[in-house]
Amino acid sequence: MRILANYGYKDNGNTYSVTFETVGDVQKEKADSVVDELFAMAKKAIERQINPEADPLEFPPREERRDVTIPKPKDNGNGKPVLKDPNAPASKKQKNLIIRLAKERGQFIEGLNNLTMQEASEKIDELMAVSV
Repeated sequence: MRILANYGYKDNGNTYSVTFETVGDVQKEKADSVVDELFAMAKKAIERQINPEADPLEFPPREERRDVTIPKPKDNGNGKPVLKDPNAPASKKQKNLIIRLAKERGQFIEGLNNLTMQEASEKIDELMAVSV
């Protein structure tokens, strides 16, 4: 699995962003620690840009720490989040990914056009678990 981590920070009207992408495959079991490490590196990089003299281990600086707000999911106008139906037909992206993964692993998937989103997601996980 490859990991793409985007980190953004706003400070007094200025916006900073850092993007990291892992090179090579990351094992599923190590994904959380790799993501944490990438975000820690991104925070330090932004802090060096904002305040080169500051201690890079402390970010944001104590006097500037603010409450973190978690954005609400987009809604459909009635106050409820829009969730994808797991029983809907698999998306084209899911089908294309399954085809690519199966081809790389020398497998053939029957009934691809009959898969639901949930089944396609499970099939993708199964295929990714098979080593190439």
